[in-house]
Amino acid sequence: MTAADTGAPSRVLDGVTWTSGALAVGCALLAVGHLGVDVPLLSNLGPGGTRPVIPAAIAFTGAGVAHGLVGLGAARRRSWAWPLGVLISAATLLGAAMPFRGVMSAVGIVLAGIQLGLLVTRDGRELLRHEA
Repeated sequence: MTAADTGAPSRVLDGVTWTSGALAVGCALLAVGHLGVDVPLLSNLGPGGTRPVIPAAIAFTGAGVAHGLVGLGAARRRSWAWPLGVLISAATLLGAAMPFRGVMSAVGIVLAGIQLGLLVTRDGRELLRHEA
């Protein structure tokens, strides 16, 4: 019997949903911060302060939307959530690692690594293989 057969809420799906939500919120905050808006604490952690970096703001907006979709898809057990989740978590992991920019990159690496790790487990693949 697999986790998909039990009918009980899966910790794997919960983990994917929560990490997706955290990554979506983090990306949204970073998008706002990269628009040049002074966000307390966040602006002090970033390398540019309140200097706008529009390409980064666009990238963080896209990543935030994608992570939000993965969280929604995982919560609703949609089959498209698995490939999108693997793709966006791998892209986030690589983007946060190269170039590494300190605390914010480390948080992104940890969250994206957890999400990717959950998605590639047997339960992660099986739970999102077929729509509920």
